[in-house]
Amino acid sequence: MAEDRAYLLAIDVGTTTTRCVLFDLQGRPVGEAYREPPVRYPRPGWAEVAPEDWWTATVDVVHEALEGAHVPCEQILGVGLCGLKHAIVPVDAGGAPLGYAMLWMDQRCRAQAEWMTREHGALIEAALGRGPVMSTTPSAPRLRWIAENEPLLLRQTATFLLPKDFVRLRLTGTIATDPSDAGGTGLCDRRSGSWSRPLLALVGVAPGKMPPIRASTSVAGSVTQQAARLTGLAPGTPVVIGGGDVSCTLIGADARAPLAPGAPIRACLYLGTAAWISTGRTLSAGAFGATATTGAALKWLSALCGSASAAAGGEPSLPYSGLVEQASGVPVGSNGLTFLPHLMGERGPTADPCAVGVLYGLSLAHGRAEIARAVLEGCACQLRRIIEALEVTVGELVTVGGGAKSRRWLQIIADVIGLPLLVPRVVEAGALGAAILAAVGIGLYPSEGQAAGEWVRIVRRVEPDATAHAAYEEVHAAFLELEARVAPMYTREGKR
Repeated sequence: MAEDRAYLLAIDVGTTTTRCVLFDLQGRPVGEAYREPPVRYPRPGWAEVAPEDWWTATVDVVHEALEGAHVPCEQILGVGLCGLKHAIVPVDAGGAPLGYAMLWMDQRCRAQAEWMTREHGALIEAALGRGPVMSTTPSAPRLRWIAENEPLLLRQTATFLLPKDFVRLRLTGTIATDPSDAGGTGLCDRRSGSWSRPLLALVGVAPGKMPPIRASTSVAGSVTQQAARLTGLAPGTPVVIGGGDVSCTLIGADARAPLAPGAPIRACLYLGTAAWISTGRTLSAGAFGATATTGAALKWLSALCGSASAAAGGEPSLPYSGLVEQASGVPVGSNGLTFLPHLMGERGPTADPCAVGVLYGLSLAHGRAEIARAVLEGCACQLRRIIEALEVTVGELVTVGGGAKSRRWLQIIADVIGLPLLVPRVVEAGALGAAILAAVGIGLYPSEGQAAGEWVRIVRRVEPDATAHAAYEEVHAAFLELEARVAPMYTREGKR
């Protein structure tokens, strides 16, 4: 098949967005579609998604992307998958989901995480190769919560899958996961790369309930007849195992490429529902940091400023771009408003499941524009906290994710952190990384690095404005002071 008539299809199952992107064999997007499956917040600190909503969204976006790009299904050479980490999907022997999937931001397992740290820190440190602390982000304490609170669900579950693995099961009928998603569960032994039996025993899950771990570039299977009828893909199309969102994003941003001697350290900044920063070499505590809510904070504000149906989880009547545009008319400092963006606990620089959001300084003189500006600035200040806590000195950041599409927000972030932001041709780097895994898996490239080196192109550079950065020094100091003053109250608030 001629290269100008051959494509790769990537499915990115995100926390709040399921996306399909078609790429040509030069890594250029030629078609795209997305849906926003509803997230349920049944109680404060809880966040969950119905797995069937991920599958329904996948069916819709694959159809829409193929039709919108006018690409016949026979021209798709392979399918790659990328997905949010840490969310657990319990399925029965037939692959049907047995309940909602708790998201990584769900804090209901706080007591289990604290118990694991307090009583079994040595086991955690030996198996995972990091400090003896289990946070609420990985899947391990969530599985312990299920064992303690929903024993019937545990007994009925044949396999616990990660979101992209659930979607791939529906596409191919095969059960598996990859090392990046397995590692993110907090249940994988760092030395062997296999499931840790001691940790599984600790959370009360039999090893047979976890999927086999296979290489991200290996072909898991092919699109079944049933999946073909639903999605519009051709039956028999190869589907690779894929990877977790962080791993795929680092590939799709080419963040692991070696730099020239003396060049500044380049990190990857992902702006999505949450945000994270990684130097690309390792996900150790000293080279990786993450927030709990970044894009989610803007989405929350968009719903509040929209209609009643939007506040209940429907389509917001005021788009994100409208909020950012209004915020751009407000001066640095949001006219005295300070926002702490801990709307679902906090992940970094120090994990705190009890952290809560704060909007300080309100008066009758403040309106929607000032609040929007405060949200953007507060998220940027939180990113600066995380960057400054890394054990390496970052010189520039390749910035990807949905937030990278907003020039005005990128300028605020650059001004607050005082570092240049590099924007690649494809900001949906997770999807591009999934396509690269598919390209390697079907033999188009010998390695992920070679494909990323050819496909990733930096097209824009956002430099910090010196005057604005100087003004933000005072704003950031106020942010840190507010954090220090209210942090002692988090535990009390978290117990309400």
